[in-house]
Amino acid sequence: MSLNEALRRYRDGRFTDDDVVRCTGLTVRGWRELIKFRAVATVTESSGRGYVRLCDATVLKRAAAIGALNRAGLSLPVSGHVAYSLPLHTLLYEICDPCAILLQRSADLNPGTGLPPRVKKPKADWFNPDTPAKADPKSDWLVTIYDGRFVGVIYGAKHPPTIFGDLRQDGASFVAWWPYRQRAYRLGRVIDAFLRQGPPATSNLAFVTEWENPTKWANELKSLGYRFEKHNEDHDALCIAAEASIRSPLFTTTINITLAVRKALRRYLGIEPAEPLSGSESK
Repeated sequence: MSLNEALRRYRDGRFTDDDVVRCTGLTVRGWRELIKFRAVATVTESSGRGYVRLCDATVLKRAAAIGALNRAGLSLPVSGHVAYSLPLHTLLYEICDPCAILLQRSADLNPGTGLPPRVKKPKADWFNPDTPAKADPKSDWLVTIYDGRFVGVIYGAKHPPTIFGDLRQDGASFVAWWPYRQRAYRLGRVIDAFLRQGPPATSNLAFVTEWENPTKWANELKSLGYRFEKHNEDHDALCIAAEASIRSPLFTTTINITLAVRKALRRYLGIEPAEPLSGSESK
């Protein structure tokens, strides 16, 4: 399949179970477990012989993030909770997208390719077939776990972490924190560029503001059965402990969520080798 053919299929926004497993590194069993406890939602449900279950691009990307967290040692349920609670994750998924990077999405379709024209100078080389997938320190979002407990996100190099939850029961459960104690005004080089100059969906901060709405966020977590707590006071014991852990951690675990999503999308486009089949099931 050529890159144009893969992009046309990607723009249809319908991905099969095979696509998810091939691109994200999740096992078939792991993917089914995520669906079972509602960490991901499919567009259609399998209901008979020959019926194909489908998901959309957002779920494919969330599955890639969950798979990376799971491989770092978190259980599938905890990985799903962390991925869903990641601040502004839908903004990341909107921009970490081959159509957003490669195509002039507001332009008319080219009859010859069935796609909008290509961008002459993409803001990033994330989906360049001639460039290997690699970390982008100025743009990547890093989920970092401090001392096996406090979970934060770093938006690009040299930015302080935003703690958005903590692991409990020896890592068997996760509790999200709301509201976030500090807003990340800079979200990484490429994402900042899209917010300033990008397509209509991301050309201003309205999208960001919506995802900082605590009512909307809390209601969505409740609907999934996820736990969350408020930790936003200077004298809050957990906030004090988290800040001490950040300053001088005994150990950290870092997961490059942006790179995990990009690699999954590159596999879908055929410019990255597919994930090898695993003989063992995810946790």
